[in-house]
Amino acid sequence: MAIYKLEIFLSLMELAESAFFYKLKKKRPNLTEEEISCELQKWYLERPGAELGDAYGEVGDISRFYK
Repeated sequence: MAIYKLEIFLSLMELAESAFFYKLKKKRPNLTEEEISCELQKWYLERPGAELGDAYGEVGDISRFYK
């Protein structure tokens, strides 16, 4: 079951990357592969929800894992 969920997650990530790539190429067709890669990396770090670790609910105190 866990493998199946991981496969779904990876498929959705691939789909999201493809959609982002397509959208970016349509908006800015002169970008190089390196520039697209940089834009994709920025998207992963800055998209809505990324700053909170892609989780719903209250942000927890990470120090609880280092006791």
